[in-house]
Amino acid sequence: MSADAYAQMSADQLIDEFVRLAQALGSVWTFWAKIPENTPERQAMDQQLRAIGAELCARKPIEKLRPLFDHENVDVRFYAAMRFLPVDPDWAIAAISAHTADLSTKDVIALGARAKKRPPARPTVRDMSTDQLVARFEDAGVRRYATRFLGGEFEPFDVELNNRIAKETREIVDELKARDALSRLLPLLDHPNISVRRTAATFAISVAPDRTLPVLESVSASRDSIEAPRASATLDRWNKNKKKDAEAPQS
Repeated sequence: MSADAYAQMSADQLIDEFVRLAQALGSVWTFWAKIPENTPERQAMDQQLRAIGAELCARKPIEKLRPLFDHENVDVRFYAAMRFLPVDPDWAIAAISAHTADLSTKDVIALGARAKKRPPARPTVRDMSTDQLVARFEDAGVRRYATRFLGGEFEPFDVELNNRIAKETREIVDELKARDALSRLLPLLDHPNISVRRTAATFAISVAPDRTLPVLESVSASRDSIEAPRASATLDRWNKNKKKDAEAPQS
């Protein structure tokens, strides 16, 4: 079809055709083992897909495009992220992040919003119950995890936001330590979120090394590009301190 023909189609018709072509073409998210031969037929479909994408970008029917970023077909999600990045960058980038993290695009968008939301100023950590402190610690862990979906072009995560949440976490830990309640973090060692598990293990290591060290070792051995190095650093510090204590002269 020509550009003029696409201009006469409704947004719904264009989106239906976009989905059909994306599924027929396939993408690098599903090729893996073998990239299909670039036949004249595939070249023609690719040109059609680009033309439809350009027409939809010109119209910017954002609300109708967003379901494509969470489409059940992975190739549709890929082409939506590539073609509609200029008109809906937040959702396009979220779709790419979601594919890497094995989450839905909506989940990534929600996590990003959660990370940016500051906790309430009241009550202060000193005025909170221990249960409230643990809940706030858990929330901070999830929010810190979500900063990986908010990084810039050259940053794996939002550094400023990450540091702010890390400061919140340290304030919570200081209060738990003052109450001799660091052991209350131990149930979080089984948390489904890797950042919550790693952070809980890091700060509870002194009270239950037998339980926290296996968690840190597991995270360190994982393929998580952010949490694995953090867990490894904690293990290195722990082992160095243990060696130093063992070599210290006995009184």
